[in-house]
Amino acid sequence: MKFITCASYYGTGSSAVTDLINECDNVHDMGDYEFRFIQDPDGIRDLEYNLVENNHRHNSGYALRRYLQNVKFLNGSRAIKKYNRYFGKQWKILSGLYVKNLTAVEYKGTWHQELRDKGRVAYFIERTINKIAHVVFRVNRDKNIQLYLKNNIELASFPQDDFYTITKKYIEDLFAYANTDNKEFIMADQLVPASNTMQYVKYFNDIKVICVDRDPRDLYILEKAVWHGTIVPKNVKDFCLWYKATRAHKKFEQDDLNRVMRINFEDMIYNYEVMSEKILDFCNIARENHIKPKTLFNPEKSIKNTQVFKKFTKYADDVKYIEEELKDYLYDFKEVERQ
Repeated sequence: MKFITCASYYGTGSSAVTDLINECDNVHDMGDYEFRFIQDPDGIRDLEYNLVENNHRHNSGYALRRYLQNVKFLNGSRAIKKYNRYFGKQWKILSGLYVKNLTAVEYKGTWHQELRDKGRVAYFIERTINKIAHVVFRVNRDKNIQLYLKNNIELASFPQDDFYTITKKYIEDLFAYANTDNKEFIMADQLVPASNTMQYVKYFNDIKVICVDRDPRDLYILEKAVWHGTIVPKNVKDFCLWYKATRAHKKFEQDDLNRVMRINFEDMIYNYEVMSEKILDFCNIARENHIKPKTLFNPEKSIKNTQVFKKFTKYADDVKYIEEELKDYLYDFKEVERQ
């Protein structure tokens, strides 16, 4: 299966690429929903760490149960559709099979982390009962009464290659079910992150990742004055620190250029013809398959989402500060205007 996905840093315009790709007739459009089950906490990346990189006697089983809990949450309900909208019952069925295939040993057991997760009341009750048993009834202190004994999944050493094989099949089976029109390509948003990206492409046999960034001045102003979101700091000094920290990986990470492409949102606007051809070539999509150009992504309309910082003059001092602190990240609007 041939996957295409976009990765962004929040609000950096990756939907422009998603829309461009979905204008092609051989691409199955998964919509604008973000499929983050691989990269988010308690996702597949966490499973790899706990099953392969650090196969601890407690961590492995705990991580598998946390994954299943996350699967249940991501499934959604009749009222609030999440993954069940795209994968139906197969999301829970295939995810359960995935965990089963990663399980070597299953037996009754528990440990303090699971008790802690049940909350302070449960912890207090069990500790109090054991205190009474040890002090009043003279029960051996090495023996503890377990009120919340449950199935505890433990793993022996798990080969890395096996983990990747099982994971690739799981992901492909999921999206094969969703690919109802049996298109050549699957376009699914945010399957992998923009940082540490090469760690995540290992979960796919064939994937193209397009990471999209944006001029920090526009991102700051949009968040502060238009979106009013909760992800980006509103204080300009904090914003610059946050921006640098979230892009620091670029200085040392090395991408496989056959699998990962990094672009600026602004180039999609000001260099549309060049960038659209580069992106299609990168994804191995033939030009003749791009049958609906500018129907989903139209640079003439999206240009209004660039150079936004010029429209909010009351934040001129903040913009000047960003230009001084983040000069290496600024997009050269003057250059494209000269062209």
